[in-house]
Amino acid sequence: MKIVISHDVDNLGAVEHLLRDRIIPRSIYRSFLETKKRKISVRLFLKRLKGSFKKNFWTNLEELIRFDKEQGVRSTFFVAVARGYGISYSKKQAKTAINLIRNYGFEIGCHGVFFNDFEKMKREYKEFKEISGLENFGVRIHRLNLAADTLEKLEKIGYLYDTTVLSSELKQKYKIGRLTEIPFHIMDVRLLGFRQNFTLEQAKEKTVSLFKKAERENKDYIGILFHDRRFSDYFPDFKNWYKWLVSYCKDKGYEFANYKDLL
Repeated sequence: MKIVISHDVDNLGAVEHLLRDRIIPRSIYRSFLETKKRKISVRLFLKRLKGSFKKNFWTNLEELIRFDKEQGVRSTFFVAVARGYGISYSKKQAKTAINLIRNYGFEIGCHGVFFNDFEKMKREYKEFKEISGLENFGVRIHRLNLAADTLEKLEKIGYLYDTTVLSSELKQKYKIGRLTEIPFHIMDVRLLGFRQNFTLEQAKEKTVSLFKKAERENKDYIGILFHDRRFSDYFPDFKNWYKWLVSYCKDKGYEFANYKDLL
């Protein structure tokens, strides 16, 4: 069974958010709610509060890249070239991130913002192609937004694959015309996000349960999404879960793959 790990690059710093969106106050409020629910300690809340205006609170891209490279994880990184909800970095920043990822030899896809405006979707595809220098690439839509005809539009535009569909039932890849839809199955914030009450150990148990289900059903792959921002001591449960996940997969002898490997 293949393990396909991907990372959505939603942030590349703190300054980009100051005048363009409300993500910083929203993040502080979410941490407050986690503290109120006793999901995190007061000490960790204060640490996040103090760190909210620091770059490494919002992105740990290079640290995660180095970790994946050292561990032999064949990740796919999705980088945006348009601004949307909580994504406010510039095209210049996007190009710098893409070059960094490419220098380490990882696959890169477009982190799409638009999902129902065909003209904006086409422009986004063209801009990503120009900025990345890539001819063939896939896409994941930010916040997993899908309209009834999003996938058909992505197929017409020319993407190799889409991986916006989150399937807890372990649905496997399928074709929509020339487009390969590759559902993924585990998302970090669905296990450990502020809306959840799972502990780190419970998150591990749920992950193992899904892996065992995949083995029983002879699935070809499991897809996992982990955000680089969470590879941080500001989010210790996330970071510890991800490091445990990679170790677990290696111990089980699973093969790491990227999305293009599945085509």
